[in-house]
Amino acid sequence: MKIKHAKLSQPFGRSQRLVTIYAELAGPKEFLTITVAVPNHGKDRDVCECGIARAKDFARHFSVEPLEYFPLPH
Repeated sequence: MKIKHAKLSQPFGRSQRLVTIYAELAGPKEFLTITVAVPNHGKDRDVCECGIARAKDFARHFSVEPLEYFPLPH
């Protein structure tokens, strides 16, 4: 997996921003995108680092969930 880039949204609400992380998996046609809401404190780099940490945490949880937790087409 290769992190391609992270994108910050404009602030929303009182003190939050969205951070979207784009990662390439096995090639350019296989990718993962995660968007998380984080506190808008500090510089853009700080907000981005917080978003990446939160996305990594979500990805860890996603990877261990049993398949029956996911709605599958019939």
